[in-house]
Amino acid sequence: MTREKMDWLVLTEEDADRRRSALRTLLTEFDVPVMRLDFTRRNLEWLRRNVGINNADNPMLQTAVDLVVWLIRWETRH
Repeated sequence: MTREKMDWLVLTEEDADRRRSALRTLLTEFDVPVMRLDFTRRNLEWLRRNVGINNADNPMLQTAVDLVVWLIRWETRH
């Protein structure tokens, strides 16, 4: 059984989809308007600015923000 080496520097749309799914799952526990769960560039920017306002006490806030920032960068490059 041989293992295929994975190039960790090459990211695919599948990676972005997984992060979108993870973010969507995280945001079910947050106070966020439903319309912002469509991850357009505009909504991602809104989430980056505003997700912490009503969710400052959520222990997963920083993880959610990190995912939002990653997705914004992904959308910018692709």
